[in-house]
Amino acid sequence: MKGVGGNFLSKRGELLLAAAVALLLAAYATAFILRPDQLFADDTYFYLQVAWNFARGMGSTFNNIMPTNGYHPLWMLICAAIYKVVPSKTAGVHAVAAVITLLDVLMLLTVRRIDKSVAGDLWIFSFLILIPFSFLSQLGTEGALSCLFLSLLMLTAYQLSEEPTLRNAFVFSLVAAIAVLSRLDNIFIVTFVWIAQWLEMGRQAEKRAGRRFLIYMLPIFVGLWGSYLATNWIYFHTIQPISGLLKSSRVEHSLRGNFPHVAWFALAVIAVCFPIVAVRKRDLFFHVVEIPFALGVLCHFAYIGLRMSSETRWTWYYTSWILLGSILLARAASVVLERQAWLAMPSAVLCVLLMGAAWVRFSYYYCFVASDVRPPADFNDIYKKAGIRAAFTYDEPGGLAYYSDVKIVPLDGLMGNIDFQHELATKGIRTIAEEEHIDGFIGPPMPLTEGEAKSYCDQIFVAAATLRCVPDGNGSWQLSSVDVFARVPNVPAGSLALDKNQIVWSRPHVVSVWRIDPSIDPAPSSTGTK
Repeated sequence: MKGVGGNFLSKRGELLLAAAVALLLAAYATAFILRPDQLFADDTYFYLQVAWNFARGMGSTFNNIMPTNGYHPLWMLICAAIYKVVPSKTAGVHAVAAVITLLDVLMLLTVRRIDKSVAGDLWIFSFLILIPFSFLSQLGTEGALSCLFLSLLMLTAYQLSEEPTLRNAFVFSLVAAIAVLSRLDNIFIVTFVWIAQWLEMGRQAEKRAGRRFLIYMLPIFVGLWGSYLATNWIYFHTIQPISGLLKSSRVEHSLRGNFPHVAWFALAVIAVCFPIVAVRKRDLFFHVVEIPFALGVLCHFAYIGLRMSSETRWTWYYTSWILLGSILLARAASVVLERQAWLAMPSAVLCVLLMGAAWVRFSYYYCFVASDVRPPADFNDIYKKAGIRAAFTYDEPGGLAYYSDVKIVPLDGLMGNIDFQHELATKGIRTIAEEEHIDGFIGPPMPLTEGEAKSYCDQIFVAAATLRCVPDGNGSWQLSSVDVFARVPNVPAGSLALDKNQIVWSRPHVVSVWRIDPSIDPAPSSTGTK
């Protein structure tokens, strides 16, 4: 690529900076690989549990009761490949963390290459955002893979716009198609970037042949995306993953509930830096990468805010926003420091210090000092002693399923399929429990204090379950039943009784486990906590 960024650091200064960042990167990676459970989200274990089953010939299922397609396909295939090699689930989490680290390193090298061309040697400003984000807030999910392919999309789009050759068109199209399979809502960005390529190639006569090359490459998109959609239709009777279908099935939407601090931070960086770049650097990269990426982010913003439920509040949804913000920050810095180049090295040192402080505060204290978040050693034994073979859970089923042998059935349905939702709506939860021999329920630890009752009782969790409570006479509260709802269509699916005398295990800050009998009618509840 033709460099247009300029140099702000001496060769020795950049070398020292690279060495410092490499040491920090090693520190972040070491903490993550050694203690991945401390940073994995519960959604991580959705992937890992399905991948474990998939790798052992059980098919695409979370619990061996029902199939599921509730995931982004490429990351699931990678996880399944990992579990073909590793011998146990415990070893698996470390292997997955190592693969994520490799993906993050490849992404950072790609971003550095981009910045060196379009923002000079100020890549440290991109790393200031990307390293903490990658190693602290999106771990175990498809975020690392998505970020790698989006950064490759930036690189290949820029290369194609500079040299519209058949080879560059092929590489760009392949990367673009895979970027969507790495995370499906990347379709917004990929669409705008493709359109930007088409428009750019029409501006100059010598580049117009590139349009023909783009047309030649359309079978790549049709083949890869068509295969994925066909697989969904054949095996799951829908072209949409069940997780996305259920998250968009609700009518209540709250921008405040949807977007986490990471998303707002990314939008703020984009809002500040984009005008700076637009005024001073309306170059080729701005037209074929930054403008279409920004349009894609805005569409994603609208899609989540207006269509999806508050379950989209997790940070890995906003990888594309962070990536664009990081590139724009480096580009804006090159504009601001253009006349004050002497500030470049002090600013770079400050970035390193900030990343170091983030490592100490989060990687070290959160990973090495904090207590282990894995379930206790006797967690799996409680089901065996109680004779529970399968259990419903109201929330966070991933870790429960991964670290036990019991079949976990999430009431939110995200790890289910369309048929399960229809059966909930038509048969009801009690009939399903009887037919599938589901004899347990996992809920919050008992008893609840009055403050805890206000948080848990009569609250609907992920549009699928409402916990009902009764006072126990000692100033505390017990769950008495759980109301269940189908999400497609959104209708009540009945209730299950939760008898406090059938609690077989409970531990503060962990969970309680009930034995359930679906033939018993739930008693009326009375919380009195509102």
